[in-house]
Amino acid sequence: MNQALPPAATTHPAVGKQKQQPWDHLKEDPNPFPSMEELEQSPTLTQDIQEILNRIYEADNHGVIIQKYQPQPAWLWKQWFGTVLYNAWPRALTNMIWSVLFCLLVRHQTHGDYKFWILEQKNVIPELVSIQLKIADKIWSTLQSLTTFLLTFFVGQSYTYWRSFYSVGRSIQGRLNDIQLLLSTHATRDSNGCVTAKAQSFLQDMAQQLQLFHLLHWAANAQRFRVLLTIEGWNRMVARGLLSEDEKNRLLFNRVPATQKHHAVLQSAMVRTLAASRDKNNSVVSSSSNLEKLVTAEFCKLRGVCGSVSDMADGRMPLAYAHFVQVLVDTFLVVTPIAKYSDLGIYSVLMVGILTLFYHGLLILAKVFLDPLDNEDYCEGCTYLDLAVLIRESNAASTKWING
Repeated sequence: MNQALPPAATTHPAVGKQKQQPWDHLKEDPNPFPSMEELEQSPTLTQDIQEILNRIYEADNHGVIIQKYQPQPAWLWKQWFGTVLYNAWPRALTNMIWSVLFCLLVRHQTHGDYKFWILEQKNVIPELVSIQLKIADKIWSTLQSLTTFLLTFFVGQSYTYWRSFYSVGRSIQGRLNDIQLLLSTHATRDSNGCVTAKAQSFLQDMAQQLQLFHLLHWAANAQRFRVLLTIEGWNRMVARGLLSEDEKNRLLFNRVPATQKHHAVLQSAMVRTLAASRDKNNSVVSSSSNLEKLVTAEFCKLRGVCGSVSDMADGRMPLAYAHFVQVLVDTFLVVTPIAKYSDLGIYSVLMVGILTLFYHGLLILAKVFLDPLDNEDYCEGCTYLDLAVLIRESNAASTKWING
């Protein structure tokens, strides 16, 4: 008896092959960090490394992590380079040129000449042109309210992000200080209350480990510090005594990526701390389960707060939000000379320049707040967190607890 054959499996050519979508390119970072290979081939690599290390270890402990200011209006008015207005004036000039061209076009269409500097008299502009300009003015008025509200809200959110990022940087400092304070106060002391030589050697080693961790952490997250993770960077750090040759080799042969080497340093510091607290025969810190719990908790807090740096950078602002605000502000500024020509004439050029300075300047300010580490180098000289000062302050605090 013939058995019926099972139906042949139908194959679809589309199965297993994903269709290319027009937004697929948005899944990649449009401003990625340079790879280690690219950094290694940089002609200024040695100079860049030396400059960074000098700023951290050869400058004095004083410095400002963000630019300071004086509240007096006269002092503030004197500032120019590095301000938002300094970076906004090229766009203001471009929009003013566009405004002049529009005034020339309207003057030629209505009067047959290019004497746009002559103020228009009432009822001189043809009725059809006047109606069209009034329609543009109504559109502009609607855009003005929406743009002003959304832009100020966008700047507020960006500043909140910047403040949160600053707080995270300070929190990392706090966790480092807490660990060293706990170890220093529980270090073995002699009859005079002074830290023993072995305990002091241990505290100095731990301070060096935590300083190295702090440096490598920011090198993994800040583009201008990334050169420290190159082979030349490691060699320069060894030459400065930031780590030994053996420590460098162990970290380089560790299979984790270059941007995660600081995790190995943190783990090593934690292991050494726990081993020291459990060694009752050659104790350098008091053996206490409570101390072990406290130190372990602080190490975990330090890892968590450091991990939030990359998390905040990854989720700073969705593309759709930033794109919408950019288009809205640009549209508002482009429509301005069209909408205000009938009322202001040639003076609409001045209005466009002023509005561009402040509206486009606010947008620049928001973008600067969204890049606290200056990884995108978007706005020349504008505010960013000076990590060299942050690291110097932390390094100085580490010796404070040892000698306390």
